[in-house]
Amino acid sequence: MSTAYSVPPRRDLISRVTHEIDDFMSWLLYGSETWLVALLKGVPLFLFVYFVLGYIPNYANTITTLYLGFSKDVGFLVAVVLIGGPTFTLLLILALWTQAARGRRGFAWSLIRFLDFLQYLALVLLIIPFMLFNLAGGSLIPLVFPLQALALGAIAAGGGAMSLAYLYFEYRRITRREAEAAAAAAAAWRSGG
Repeated sequence: MSTAYSVPPRRDLISRVTHEIDDFMSWLLYGSETWLVALLKGVPLFLFVYFVLGYIPNYANTITTLYLGFSKDVGFLVAVVLIGGPTFTLLLILALWTQAARGRRGFAWSLIRFLDFLQYLALVLLIIPFMLFNLAGGSLIPLVFPLQALALGAIAAGGGAMSLAYLYFEYRRITRREAEAAAAAAAAWRSGG
């Protein structure tokens, strides 16, 4: 005789945090959204594509031509062929595996959503502030750190942290409302009404 016994889910802190991140990213990537949530997703995604396809090849070209002393033609080839092509392929793979993880459970699918979370975190807390730092006159090649560039980068990082906090509170509000509606429907079904 066999019995159906399922192992209860783990209740330690790491398991709860990873499960919460997985659920949050499932909501953020695939759930219903307001116009503000769509804006907080779409604008950083656009800036990520701009950073990957614009900034990274440009820095590769600058390093190749200015610091390594190669010609502009070699710098162009390095930027487009060695850097631009693989980063474009990386963007395609990122988009495809994110869509493939939609609605699926398991370690690999949760890992994809967790990596998407880390990418979004790095985007709003590091990449966008770095881009605004550059916009205000700061530079890594050569090293230039004017005060207004540092201030604008810090403001952007604070705005990114605030947007993450808003998204999390919106996620909690919407999932609480959906859970209450599901509980009411289940109670009505049980009572026969």
